[in-house]
Amino acid sequence: MQRNTVQKRLVIDTLRSMANHPSAEMVYEAVHKENPTISKATVYRILKEEASCGELLGIDVMNDVNRYDHRLDPHWHIRCRKCGKVGDVEMLGGVGVNDYAYPDVWTPERISVSFEGLCPECSKEK
Repeated sequence: MQRNTVQKRLVIDTLRSMANHPSAEMVYEAVHKENPTISKATVYRILKEEASCGELLGIDVMNDVNRYDHRLDPHWHIRCRKCGKVGDVEMLGGVGVNDYAYPDVWTPERISVSFEGLCPECSKEK
């Protein structure tokens, strides 16, 4: 059973309030402003543990550091190739791990798809 510490609650609440697919460093910086005594190692550990037990989604974004997402429902991500902003891509039509054909003996657990393009702000600059 996992402990629900004050530090853990602070990290999770901060991540949820950011809602921008932050990196561990971004979460640490935001948490540290509110609680300067929390260590970087603690924030990174909490994020890693929560992602490994399925309470958060660790996402791999093309050409970027790993990010975290508080949304656990099926969706994909798009990253702006200019500024690095990450957004959600909603799935239209229930695409899940059971909707694909896999090689024998494979047990799929998660689908990870990333898109890359330009966000609205960077598109205007182009």
